[in-house]
Amino acid sequence: MIQKLRHWISEAVTLLFRLFPVKNRVFFYTIRSNAVPLENMKCVFDAVQGKKVLFAQMLPHSLMQMLRARYDLLTSRVIVTDDYIRYLRQVRLRPQQKVIQLWHAAGAFKRFGLDAPSRLSPQEERATHDQYTDVIVSGEAVGGIYAAAFGVSPSVIRPLGLPRTDALLDPTQKATAVARVFEKHPDWKGKTVYLYAPTFRETDGTVTDFDPKLDFSALDAALAENELLIIKRHPVMQTPLVTAATKRIIECGDLSADALLSVSAVLITDYSSLIFDAFLCGVPSVFYCPDLADYERSFYADFASLIGAHCVKDAALLLPVVRKTAETGMDAALSQLIASQVSACDGHAVSRIVSRIHAYLS
Repeated sequence: MIQKLRHWISEAVTLLFRLFPVKNRVFFYTIRSNAVPLENMKCVFDAVQGKKVLFAQMLPHSLMQMLRARYDLLTSRVIVTDDYIRYLRQVRLRPQQKVIQLWHAAGAFKRFGLDAPSRLSPQEERATHDQYTDVIVSGEAVGGIYAAAFGVSPSVIRPLGLPRTDALLDPTQKATAVARVFEKHPDWKGKTVYLYAPTFRETDGTVTDFDPKLDFSALDAALAENELLIIKRHPVMQTPLVTAATKRIIECGDLSADALLSVSAVLITDYSSLIFDAFLCGVPSVFYCPDLADYERSFYADFASLIGAHCVKDAALLLPVVRKTAETGMDAALSQLIASQVSACDGHAVSRIVSRIHAYLS
């Protein structure tokens, strides 16, 4: 009964909101954080001049939050998001409105959207994305993948670069990031830092616990005095990975992954698009994938072949491979593939995207 009442109220109010004029403002919508924008969204939000409004609220949304989001969605000339806007599959915008999808990850590594398992039906998935006027991607090479994954025309794909990568390519901002890391953790200075950043696991769209199959006590003992393993969990992973007392293995929650990359010699990940950030930072990646055969999501073709050939599945081999990678760098074929997918990330992505938004407003 409550759900039916909520639906009736939302539909009635939506009809009312459609009678209001479209305002010359930018509506920033994100479900990736509460109260403040992060990463790509923050970069663009801070740079846009003129009238703008922010809705930053992780799911689920209350009735009042949902109504506020619908009002701003239906009355703003430009809508900018970095994830899904569920309300787009429930309302139709007016012709003068523009929807810019920043997305939140570079490249096309893991399958997503229509190409991945989802609790949405294919029809719901398409309806979520079919009103985009601009899909911002990190390079021309991934344009076709994003068009297919969102079920949109290739004509709306814009290889303008990923906003948050501008900072990775700015020497001044990188130096600031390094200083911030060492200000918080002065004992890390002079150490060789390996950053372990695994992504989350899910079953039928629900996040599940992750067992990295690592003996952290043994790994801690194997690390040299001048080596540190810093663990950065994906934001949706709530359970700590390390339960034993360790000296050289640290789970870090007070710094972003990009900040940690600024002081890292090697990124250890599994299926995370953080490999693109690492590449732009000049940090080689090692893929530790003990569950490769069971991982729910599949990859886009080129990555499937390269990861299968170069990933580490045996925990005993991980540290030797990481040390070797720190000395010799990453496989050339993998480096070339990553480079092709971030070709538009040149340090000027924000200015290009903001110029497009300002053009829509004027």
